[in-house]
Amino acid sequence: MSNYSLTSLLYNGIGYPVLSVGAHVAAVFSPKLREGLRGRHLLQGHVREFRLRNPDARVVLFHCASAGELEGVKPLAAACRARGYLPCVTFFSPSALTVLGENEFSFADYSPFDSRRAVREFLQALRPEAVMISKHDVWPNLVWQSGNLGVSVWLINGNFHEGSLKSWPLLRGIHRSIYSKLKGILTVSETDAQRARHIVGSECFVDAVGDSRFDRVWWRAQMGRAPFPELDTGLRNRAFVVCGSTHERDEEILLSSLNNIRKQHPSLQMLVVPHDPSDAALQRIQTRAEECGLSHSEIRGNCCEADVLIVNEKGVLADLYRYGKLAYVGGGFGRGVHSVLEPMAHGLKVICGPSIDVSREAQDARDEHLLRVVEAPDDLASGAIDLLDKPDDSSVKNFVRHRSGTVDKILDFVLADRVAPRS
Repeated sequence: MSNYSLTSLLYNGIGYPVLSVGAHVAAVFSPKLREGLRGRHLLQGHVREFRLRNPDARVVLFHCASAGELEGVKPLAAACRARGYLPCVTFFSPSALTVLGENEFSFADYSPFDSRRAVREFLQALRPEAVMISKHDVWPNLVWQSGNLGVSVWLINGNFHEGSLKSWPLLRGIHRSIYSKLKGILTVSETDAQRARHIVGSECFVDAVGDSRFDRVWWRAQMGRAPFPELDTGLRNRAFVVCGSTHERDEEILLSSLNNIRKQHPSLQMLVVPHDPSDAALQRIQTRAEECGLSHSEIRGNCCEADVLIVNEKGVLADLYRYGKLAYVGGGFGRGVHSVLEPMAHGLKVICGPSIDVSREAQDARDEHLLRVVEAPDDLASGAIDLLDKPDDSSVKNFVRHRSGTVDKILDFVLADRVAPRS
């Protein structure tokens, strides 16, 4: 029995059924999971309606995990539309709904359940000419069934970080049986391409072309959108550390450091945007600010006077960096730092915690001295003061600008290989 056949048998016979049952049980306690499951049960009807409205359209399908990855495929979607295709997207997490703009995609919905039948019915109804999976959300049956139907499926913006489970000897064979069925893997760097080749060997085309997120982030920064127009003037006249995608550990460290930073920069304020905005996150930040003797306000309140301004909303963080003197990006004291590209596109140097192994751009920015990693909470104040004392540097924006321009490279690979699906 081949490695692929064994993996398929184990996944479809044991792995996926267990995963499905577990998800439905967990959904009893998780509104987010319930929302996703409900959306998937409705997916097939939505696809049929879309095709009734567009019976002869040429379709390209993108798939991504959540909001961040979806932002990265938006410039690809626009370029596909310019080439005569209707761009469609599926996503795993409900968070993607917060960044979906009107008319950016011709069809947008949850990804299908990853059973053989559900994926096959979805692909046969949608009839995409190519499938592009962004970053890492590679579901086995989406790959296998696409191939069975004659649809080329590509991994784009591929990021294979050092120490990934995919490269572990006991797991590499399993991942090879999935990734080797891709038509191609287009990675964000040559280092990632080498790691991908270590997994798939010579069974799949691999090339380093860059990351389309740079195109999206650079374009959005140049648009100069004010997320709160009525407050724009007041915010621009202040000095902020914009703290984006923060978790509880980040907030504990940040707020306890503000008074020390103010010894050198007395007018400095913090603008805090939690990673998962909610009533609980708002209460958590307010409580911590009060413990540190800091005044606080929500952004739509008396925003210009408080020590800590809280933006408890989704979808606005990328535009809020325009008000900053320095950025702190959360997640680095947990599972991994979140995106550092948005603040850098606005010319801000970045400070974050030590967990940057999952972010190629964070590692590159660190190596170019545009990002400061603080290993311990006590280092945050001194690191922030040091960066604030340095003059503005055009190399920060150039870090993003010089890496943009990957959209056409990706589409030239993928669309040149398009194959219409079999019925």
